[in-house]
Amino acid sequence: MIQNLSLIFGSKTKAQEIVLLLKNVKEVVRQGFYDSELFQIEKFCQENNLYLVKSKFKVTLGDGGDEHSIYSNQGLRIPEQDSHPGMFFVYFSKDEEKAWLASYHELVHNQKDLGLLLGYPPCCVDFFCNNFSPKNSNLQLKPTNLFTNLTQREQDLVILSHFPCSSDCPESLIQGKKYLQAIKEMDKFRAEELVRELSLD
Repeated sequence: MIQNLSLIFGSKTKAQEIVLLLKNVKEVVRQGFYDSELFQIEKFCQENNLYLVKSKFKVTLGDGGDEHSIYSNQGLRIPEQDSHPGMFFVYFSKDEEKAWLASYHELVHNQKDLGLLLGYPPCCVDFFCNNFSPKNSNLQLKPTNLFTNLTQREQDLVILSHFPCSSDCPESLIQGKKYLQAIKEMDKFRAEELVRELSLD
């Protein structure tokens, strides 16, 4: 399931986020895509009753990332009409209003309400808002468990889509366990891969 979806969305991590949305475990998902990737994604959303809203700007990756990178923590906003290559943020939801609202929060730099709408724990949203800056763009912490382990996200292996405020953040652990269970129900092979590769044993 997730392997097949990754052919549409570009990575297993992005595919599992869409699975969590389809299973009503998440209400809104935010991902980055280049224009050339959007046709098949828009088709999938139409076929699966998902609303998709594209940002009114593009982002050029600002920390050495390129169009083949899964993650970049920084970026420079440029107008969507700019000829330079850039990634659009895309907001997915079963609720059209929530997809538009996420787009709006990002447009006006309202990181707190965006994070809360994306379902991140309030403590982790505050942690991000208080600590993220262009000079401190990677808030990844030393992992203590597989659920909040972000160290292999570049290898397409991660459960959470936010920076936990601590490796043992109770709310992040609850989310991580819930997400892994939902992934297991849809694709046991992906769940087994995540447990195998993210465990610290």
